[in-house]
Amino acid sequence: MNKFKLDKVSQDFIKTSFGNVLEWYDFTIYGLFALQISRTFFPKNIPFISLLLVFVTFGVGFLARPLGSFIFGVIGDRRGKLYAVNLSIWLMAIPTTLIGFLPSYEVLGILSPILLVFLRICQGISAGGQFSGLIAVAVDSDAPNKPFLTSLIYTISVLGCFLASVVGSIAIAVFSNSAHSGFPSLVWRIPFILSMVLFLIYSRMVPEFPKHSIEVEHKFTLADIFAKQPKVLIYMSLLSFTTGTIYYILFTYLVTYMQAHLHLGKQLAFLEMNGILIVSIFLYPLFGYFANRHVCRVGYAKRYVLLMLLGALIFMLSVVNVWLGIIGLLVMVTGFCAVTSFVTSLFAEIFDEAYRMTACSLSFNLGITLAGFAPLVAELVSRASAYGLTILLIVIMLFMYWIMGKITQTKGYKKLLIA
Repeated sequence: MNKFKLDKVSQDFIKTSFGNVLEWYDFTIYGLFALQISRTFFPKNIPFISLLLVFVTFGVGFLARPLGSFIFGVIGDRRGKLYAVNLSIWLMAIPTTLIGFLPSYEVLGILSPILLVFLRICQGISAGGQFSGLIAVAVDSDAPNKPFLTSLIYTISVLGCFLASVVGSIAIAVFSNSAHSGFPSLVWRIPFILSMVLFLIYSRMVPEFPKHSIEVEHKFTLADIFAKQPKVLIYMSLLSFTTGTIYYILFTYLVTYMQAHLHLGKQLAFLEMNGILIVSIFLYPLFGYFANRHVCRVGYAKRYVLLMLLGALIFMLSVVNVWLGIIGLLVMVTGFCAVTSFVTSLFAEIFDEAYRMTACSLSFNLGITLAGFAPLVAELVSRASAYGLTILLIVIMLFMYWIMGKITQTKGYKKLLIA
C-alpha cells in the first residue's frame, strides 16, 4: 500500500496549478450566462435562435484549442512545461475582461457578435495549453502521488467553475432587483470584469514565471507522434471528447437547462449548481487518493461509468419530479468525478516522454474541441424531446465505456502495467 503524503514537489505543483482557477472561471462564466449573453449580442426577436448562437460561439472557442495545444505543447516540451502553463494563464485574462466591456448588438450591430467570436477564439487558444499542460507537469514530476495530483487539477478546475457560479449568484441577487433600470441587463458583465481582479491576485501570488531549466530540445513533428502512437492518440482524443462532453453538460449547460426546460428561477438554478460543484470539490481528491493506490486504473474507471449510467436513468425522472432529477444528478456527478480521477493522468503517462506535453495537449484538446459544442447539441435535443438530454448522456457514457476497453488493449497502456 502506497503511503500517502504531500511532499515539497506536490506542494509546489498545487500552488502553481491554482492559476487553473482563473482559467476555468473565465471559460465557465460564458456558459453560465448564456441566456443573458444571447439577449445582449444577438437579435432579440427570436430568443431560441439567439440562445443557439450563444452556444455556437461557445463552441467556436474550442475550435482554437488544438492550435493552442500545439503552440503551448511545443513551448512546454522545449522551454519548460511550467513556463507554458503560466503563459497560457496570462493570455486568458485579457479577452475575458474585454468581453465584459464589449458593446451590445444594439450599439455595434453585427460587429458586436463578430468581436465576441474573436475574443472566444483568443480564449480557446489560451485554454489549449493550460489543463493538459498541468497534467504533463504532474506526470513528469518526482511526486509519489501523481494520480492524486491530477485529480487535484480537476478539483481546482471545479473551484474555478464554483467561483464563477458564486460570483454570478451574488451579482444576480444584488443587482437584478436594483431600482436602476439598466442594472439587470448589466449583471452578467460583472463576473467577466472581475476576472481581471482575479488575474492580478494570481500575479501577486506568482509574480513571475517559475524558474525552470530549459529542457532538452527534441526534434519531432506531428507526423512523428501519429506514426509512433496513432491508436493511442485517437483513443485518448475520443476519451477526452466523452469526458469533456459530460463535463460541459453537467457543469455548464445545466444552469440553462434548469431555467429553460425545468422552469426554475435563476437564483434556484445557480443554487443547485453551486451545490453540485461543492460536492465535486470534495469528491475529486477523495477519488484521486483511491486512484493513487491502483495500477489498472481504467478497469476501475469502467465500473464508475456504470454508476453514471444509473444516475442518468434516475435523472430522466426530472421531468416528473425535480428532486429525483437532483438525486440522479448527484449520482452522475459522483461517478464522473471517480472516472476522471482514475484516468486523467493517463493522458500524459501513456505517451513517450520526448513529446509528452505536445501529445497530451493535442489528444486532450482534439476531444475537448468537439465537446465544446455539447451545450449546443444538448439544447437541440432538449427542445426535441423532454428526455433528449438524458438520452444524449447515456449514449456518450456507453461510448466512453467502449473507448476505455480499446485503450486497455494498446501497447502504451500495457507498458504502464509492466512499469
